[in-house]
Amino acid sequence: MTRVLVVGGGTVGHLGPGFAVADALRARGVEVAFATPGEGREQAWFPPSEPAPLSAPALRRPKGALGLPVFAARLALAVLRTRRLLGREQPDVVVALGGWPCVPAVLAARSKGLPVAFIASDARPGVAVRRLAGLAARIYVAHAGAAEELGGRETVRVTGPAIRGAVLEGRDDPGAFDLESGRLTLFVTGGSLGARALNEALPRGLAAAVAEDPSLADRLQVIHQTGESAEGVAEAYEAAGIRCRVLPFVEDVGTAYRTAHLVVARGGALTCAELMAVGTPAILVPYPHHADRQQFENARALETCGGARVVEERDLTIEGVRRHVLDLLEDEAALKRMTQALRGSDPGGAGRVAADLVRLVEGESRDIQPEERSSHAEGRDE
Repeated sequence: MTRVLVVGGGTVGHLGPGFAVADALRARGVEVAFATPGEGREQAWFPPSEPAPLSAPALRRPKGALGLPVFAARLALAVLRTRRLLGREQPDVVVALGGWPCVPAVLAARSKGLPVAFIASDARPGVAVRRLAGLAARIYVAHAGAAEELGGRETVRVTGPAIRGAVLEGRDDPGAFDLESGRLTLFVTGGSLGARALNEALPRGLAAAVAEDPSLADRLQVIHQTGESAEGVAEAYEAAGIRCRVLPFVEDVGTAYRTAHLVVARGGALTCAELMAVGTPAILVPYPHHADRQQFENARALETCGGARVVEERDLTIEGVRRHVLDLLEDEAALKRMTQALRGSDPGGAGRVAADLVRLVEGESRDIQPEERSSHAEGRDE
C-alpha cells in the first residue's frame, strides 16, 4: 500500500490543506500519517478522526547572522533524527506543508532518495518553499500567481485550494454557538493562534458603537475566536451588553462561517480559501509585519474578486470599526453582492493534489535506482 507522510505544523493554516489532502488520499486507498513539531495547541487542532501526529524535529531560523553556526549544527542533527523517523515510517513520498516545521523533513527525505511534494497555499509562496523548490518533485499551489513566483518550474501544479470537507459541510446555525436567530452575526477570527490586534480592536470598537446607539445591542451578536490571548475579550462584549460566544478555537469553523453575515479575519491563505469556498463576505486585516507580505497578497486576491475588503491594522480604530465593519454588516445589499462574487469558487484542490500524488508515487517507484530502493526499504542511517 502506498504510504504518505505529511509534515508541517505551527498553525491550522498550514495543517488544514494537509487534512483535506489526507482525506482525499485515504479515499483512494492511500495510507497517510502526519508528523509535526508538537508545539502549543497543535494536537487540539487535529480533527477527532485524525490519528495523533508523530513527532518531527524542527527549528526556527535565527533572525540575526550570529546564530547561524549554531543553527546549522542543530539543523544537521534535526535532519539526522528525521532520517531515522523516515526509516521507521517507510513513506513513499513526503508531503511538506511549508514553513519552518518542514525543512528538516525535506532535507532528510531527499538525502534518502524519497520524493518530496510541497503544498503551498499562499498567493506568494513562503521562504521555505521558495528556497527548497529545487528539491521538490511537485509543488502544488492554489493560485496561478504563485506558480509565476516560482519561476514557471515544470514541477509546479496549479490545483486550487485544498479545503476540508467538514468546512464545506458547515451550516447556518446560531444555536450551535448559543446565539439567536434573526440577529446580525459577526465572526471575528485571528486564526488558530489568535490576533491580539483583533482581540483588542473589535470589542473596543463595537462597545463604543453600542454606547452611541444602544439599540445595536439588540441587533448584533458576535462569535470571536481569540487564540490563547483571550484576556478581557468576553468581558468587554458583556460589559457593553453585546451577545457573544468567545472561544480560544472554533472547531466547527464551517458552521461559524455560514452562521455569520460578515467575517473579520487576518489574511491567511487557508482563511481566504475557506471564505471563497463557503461564500461569506469578509473584512480582511492582514498581519502587517511579514517581510514578504503574504497575507496582503492573499487578501488582495479576495478583494479583487469582490468578496472582501482589505483594511490595514492601523485603521482598525474605534471609528474604523464603525466605518469598515458595522456599516458593511448593516448593508444587506453590499453583503449580497459580495456573496454573489464568491459563488462558483472551486474547492476541489485536495482531490487534484491526491490524484497527482498517486501518479507521482507510482512513477517514482519505477524510477528509483536499486541502491536508493534498498536504503529506503531498510531505513539505514549511515
